[in-house]
Amino acid sequence: MTSEQRPITTRNLIEGGLGPLRRFTGLFASMPTEDKFYGEGEDATKSVKVNFNFGSVEILEAVEPYHFPTHTIQLTQSNKKKSKYGVWSESFNDVVDQQYSAEQLDPGSPSYLKPKDRMDLDKCIGKRMGLVMADGEEGRPKAPLLWNGIKGDGRADVPTPTWTVYSVEGAGVVGGGQNPMDLAMDMLDGSTLAEFNAKAMANPVVRGDVELLQAISQPPSAPGSFANALITAGKFTKDDQEVFHKK
Repeated sequence: MTSEQRPITTRNLIEGGLGPLRRFTGLFASMPTEDKFYGEGEDATKSVKVNFNFGSVEILEAVEPYHFPTHTIQLTQSNKKKSKYGVWSESFNDVVDQQYSAEQLDPGSPSYLKPKDRMDLDKCIGKRMGLVMADGEEGRPKAPLLWNGIKGDGRADVPTPTWTVYSVEGAGVVGGGQNPMDLAMDMLDGSTLAEFNAKAMANPVVRGDVELLQAISQPPSAPGSFANALITAGKFTKDDQEVFHKK
């Protein structure tokens, strides 16, 4: 008996080491840690691996079949924003901070709530969370630029696929894991330019894409402005009330 042969193709290639899942929801079950040691003697270093365990998993996107009810995302703990753990943390904060008022998030307000007093991961055990791989593929968020420090491999900031949080049960949703461009286009549809700008500038997913933000910030009459570029490309129209509509 012969095993099933995969089709020989140049399409649908995937990044190695990322696992099969690309978007899913799951009940946040636990986050145990484990110490990893590298090197010996005075050169020895330690890192802490955090295992984010999820149960009752609902697969929304995968590059290969996945038939298990649980999934674990392992990240190296870091206090740096420009790290996989930092990207994960910032995306989580963007979601849960939606439950607070503008005054609570304003450092100049008497009602300001310091970050250390806001919801953190330990308060989300048992809640359903939405996770998406930021890899820029198939409409998913763009891969963040993170430091590649491997010797001989061109040390530099390079696009690095990593996991992000897009929803937390009872707290909020950011973009539904959408690509920033797709999210911005959805915001523009049915809005005037003023309405769109207000929504876009308030959205952390859109603000996190520097090139997109620059296009949105251009003067309305500039050919390269976000809205004008979409009209020129034939993707949007504008009616007599200055409202944009997606074709």
